[in-house]
Amino acid sequence: NPSAFVPAWAKDWQPHPDMLDFEEKWRAFHTPDGRLMSCAHRGDRNELYPENSLEGFLSCIMAGSDILEVDIHTTKDGVLVIMHDDTVTRTTNVTALREAGEDWLPESDAIPDWTLEQLRRLRLVTLPDKVVTEYAIPTLRELIVLAKNRCFITLDKAYAFSWENDIVPLLDELDAYRTVLIPYNYNLDRAYALRQNQLRTKGLCCPFYAESGNGQGMTPAKLVSVPKFLEEHDMSPILRGGEYFREQTEELLPYLEPLKSTHRIYAETLRDVHDDREHWEEMVDLGYNIIMGNRIYALLDMIKELHFN
Repeated sequence: NPSAFVPAWAKDWQPHPDMLDFEEKWRAFHTPDGRLMSCAHRGDRNELYPENSLEGFLSCIMAGSDILEVDIHTTKDGVLVIMHDDTVTRTTNVTALREAGEDWLPESDAIPDWTLEQLRRLRLVTLPDKVVTEYAIPTLRELIVLAKNRCFITLDKAYAFSWENDIVPLLDELDAYRTVLIPYNYNLDRAYALRQNQLRTKGLCCPFYAESGNGQGMTPAKLVSVPKFLEEHDMSPILRGGEYFREQTEELLPYLEPLKSTHRIYAETLRDVHDDREHWEEMVDLGYNIIMGNRIYALLDMIKELHFN
C-alpha cells in the first residue's frame, strides 16, 4: 500500500506537487530542450534504503524522481527480479544464514540457481555496514505496478532477460508501455524494430534513449552517427552517454553544442568525485539535461530549485 509509506525524509523536505505528475514527466522527456530530469541509480542506493529495494524505489518516486534505473536477473523458475549483482552475496543476509546452518539454501549464490520463493526468504542489507533490514528482493512486476503513471523505468543487465519473451508480457498485462524504456544497450536497429512492432500492434511505443558512448563516456563518433540515425528513422532525439568526465569536455564540446536545443542528452555521475551539485550545474551549462546519480535527493533538490519554485 504505497499511500501508507512514509519516507525517511518526509519531515525535512517535500517535492513540488508538479514533480509527482507523470504527464509532466512524459512531456518533459519528449521535449529536447526541456527541464533537467533525474534518474535514480538502483533507486535509493543506500542513502536511506538498500539499493534496488521496493521501499527505496518508492522513496525516490515520492521525492519526484523522473526515471528509476534497475538491474534485472531471472530466477530458476523464470521470474524477473531486481538485483544489481549476478549473486545474492553482497546485498543480502545469505552469508549470515549459511553461517547459521540454514539447510534450505541453494548451494550457489547465483540468482539463476534460486527460485523466487527462496529469494523471498532473504533480506536486503544496508551497505557498506551490512545491517540486515526487513526489506525483501522485489520483482520487476511489482516495480512496474508501483511506477506506472508515476515515473519511468530503465532496465540494465539486458543479457539477463529477453524483451520479447520476458518484458512484453508484463507490459501487456499491466498496460505499461509508457512506463518501461526499451533497454538503452540494445543496438539502434533492434530498438527501431521493437519500436515499429509496438506501433503496429499497440499504436504506441516505449520510450528509448540511444547509447551514444561507452563505459568511458560519450564519444565524438557516436555524437555524429547516432543523432543521424534517430532523425532518419523518426525516433526520439534522446542520447545516453555514460559517465560524465570533466576532462572530456574540450573534446566533446564541438559535438555537444549543436545538440543542446534539439536533443535530450543524458549522462551519469556515479563516481563520488562527480556526484555533486558543482558537477551537475556544469553539465547543465554544457547541454546535459538528464542526469543519473547516486545522490538522488540532492539532485532532486536542485531540480526543484531550478524548475519548480
